[in-house]
Amino acid sequence: MTRNVTKSIVILIVVLLIIGFVIAGFITGYRYVLNQDERFANLRSQFDEHGFSPITKDTPNAIEVYIPQQADSEIIGEILVDKGLISNLMAFKLISKFNGFDGQYQYGTHYLVPGLAYDEIMVLLTNQPEPVTVTIYEGMTYLDIKDKLLDAGMRFNPELLDMMMNQPSLFIDFSFVRQIEAKPGREWLLQGYLWPDTYRFDINATEQQIIRTFLSNTEYRLRQGNYQDRAEKIGMSLDEVLTLASVVQQEGPIVEMPKIARVFMNRLDQGMPLQSCATINYLRKEEGKDARLWIFHDDIERYGNNPYNTYSFSGLPPGPINSPGLVAIEGVLWPATDRTWPDAGQYLFFCARGDGSNDFSKTSAEHDAKVARYSAAP
Repeated sequence: MTRNVTKSIVILIVVLLIIGFVIAGFITGYRYVLNQDERFANLRSQFDEHGFSPITKDTPNAIEVYIPQQADSEIIGEILVDKGLISNLMAFKLISKFNGFDGQYQYGTHYLVPGLAYDEIMVLLTNQPEPVTVTIYEGMTYLDIKDKLLDAGMRFNPELLDMMMNQPSLFIDFSFVRQIEAKPGREWLLQGYLWPDTYRFDINATEQQIIRTFLSNTEYRLRQGNYQDRAEKIGMSLDEVLTLASVVQQEGPIVEMPKIARVFMNRLDQGMPLQSCATINYLRKEEGKDARLWIFHDDIERYGNNPYNTYSFSGLPPGPINSPGLVAIEGVLWPATDRTWPDAGQYLFFCARGDGSNDFSKTSAEHDAKVARYSAAP
């Protein structure tokens, strides 16, 4: 009897202990969930306030964490262990799965600080990291764009980016890339296809990711405007359109671009060289020299054998000399006509007035007189 009582008491104690552990576990779990919800709400409010992660490279003790594209929770956990931000890879993977974070982690460069809970780290890594914002303006050359990306703090290899700019075959999945002609003397085969716009890049974006970001936007814009069909209708390739548009871009104000394009097309139709100052200034810039408002004979002679010299060579230059904007492109695709500009087909010259606008002429004599007048003006 005594033995049975003892056994019953032991069983009761065990049951009570189990119930106690369950209750304690429930309370602990409940408190964890409440604390987790509170931590999540705090993080979300900070995201709402900043737009991106509240932890940046300037946060005291911040640790940079780069998440590769398509990294799973195990790879990310290993990165966090290596950085000393977590100590238990298995716990990270279990909590990640339990909280539904698997597959939600955002590629890019994040910043974390020591002492964060596992779930706080997960919330931070499933939100987009703060990007580097760069605005590319119409008329910027590839070298201008590369310098601007570097000045913004991006960490790509400039030499590798240069190499990829001359390897369109890496980007053959973009339809317009297949039309790019590798003409003799052509510099930067993808120049002209880095569409002017505001971009957001990860600070550690690879060279290929950078170029693909530009080309994706270019493909979208070209398709949106249906420019391929229009180019074919006027008997030009898209590459030729962008090449001429890049010259137009540098030759005058927006309101004059359809007229400038018409003058150049008139000259091409008559077999005349374009004689564009923009192409000479492009060659000057490539050598680190400043652009000139008036091009002198010494520059024309210096670059006499360069195919970008449109005084020495007839036809279009080998490729675009910059990234043309929408107005310049549409100016080439829909140049001025007799309806919008009387005698549009007869204009063969224009020269800078010195105030940002141009004066257009039909004859060489008229043009030479204007050049003499404007170039002599104080």
